[in-house]
Amino acid sequence: MHLDLRSLAVMAGLIGAVMGFVLLGLRRSFPAGIHGMRAWGAAPLLCAASTLFYGLDGRLPALAIVLGGNALLLAGVACFYFGSQHFYGLRSTWRTWLAVGLAVLAGLAIFLVAHPDYRIRVALFTGTLAAVVLAHVRLLWRKGQGFAPRFTMTVLAIQAAVLLVRAVTTFWLDAPDTSRFAPSSAQTAYIAAFNFSVLLVCIGVLLMASERMRAEFEYLATHDGLTGTLTRRAALEACAVEWERWKRYGTPFSVLLLDVDHFKRINDQWGHQAGDKVLADFSSRTASNLRKPDRLGRYGGEEFLVLLPESSHAPALATAERLRHAAEQAPHTPLQPGCTVSVGVATAHAADSGVDALLARADAALYQAKHEGRNRVAASALA
Repeated sequence: MHLDLRSLAVMAGLIGAVMGFVLLGLRRSFPAGIHGMRAWGAAPLLCAASTLFYGLDGRLPALAIVLGGNALLLAGVACFYFGSQHFYGLRSTWRTWLAVGLAVLAGLAIFLVAHPDYRIRVALFTGTLAAVVLAHVRLLWRKGQGFAPRFTMTVLAIQAAVLLVRAVTTFWLDAPDTSRFAPSSAQTAYIAAFNFSVLLVCIGVLLMASERMRAEFEYLATHDGLTGTLTRRAALEACAVEWERWKRYGTPFSVLLLDVDHFKRINDQWGHQAGDKVLADFSSRTASNLRKPDRLGRYGGEEFLVLLPESSHAPALATAERLRHAAEQAPHTPLQPGCTVSVGVATAHAADSGVDALLARADAALYQAKHEGRNRVAASALA
């Protein structure tokens, strides 16, 4: 028993069109930093448009069906790939694939008009589609992380396998004069599998965009918008984790409290925009002088917290002095003043009742540094 291939293609095209409109509609709901949604939305619409040409087979000139339908289908599959390139911030390779597509369409025209052979047309076109899909698989393999890219990559790999099998088996299953909708188990399986995979790819790219949006929201929830450092809450949570680790395993750790000296004076004399630039520059300089495991957070206003895992008192003092020196070296320009910083250092001690007590000692040391003249490092009495 065979399905009506023309109806199957049209139904798959309608479903693809719906998914395309969904992707394009959701594009406005996603953050501007998520790229590729426009190309992803256009891809199933182009694939759906190709089914209109295929559905008119026998009613329009054969050359129009072959060139129009195949061009739209190839463009649709390529747009999925181009959307992923934009999604990962890569330069689109559409010019290269446009040249390939035009060459393939020329070949299809030759083997339709000059040397008619349905088998060569199928092998040429499905092989080209497989090449685009495999390039997409390679991109997701290199760049994708998480469930959604892996899911999409798996669907695309299966789609490529279906295309390659169809390209190879056409020489055994078809005749030179076979028509596109001639009923056969091979053609039914090919059209059904390919169109179903397009639907799954739409779901996959939608999941990729959703995962990226969730990651961006999680980042915004834990990072300060101006400086890119951890928020106060996120920094304190990191301190709490390190405290529990110290209590269980005895691994030392230290905290630094840094306060930009005379920051109110900077705001008053230079304006708040200049003050924001000072804070952003200071946080960037500070982060560049920390180790990978260290954590930098904005504690409040012009005050910052640095968590130093596995750092005892002496290394913590050395780090504090390095950060103080880095801040001092910031250039003073007509558009942005330089700044200095005072630092208070405290290392976890058995006398501490918790993170709050540790931070209170670091705060007292910071007050001492400011009282002694600022632009200096002071350590807690308990080290």
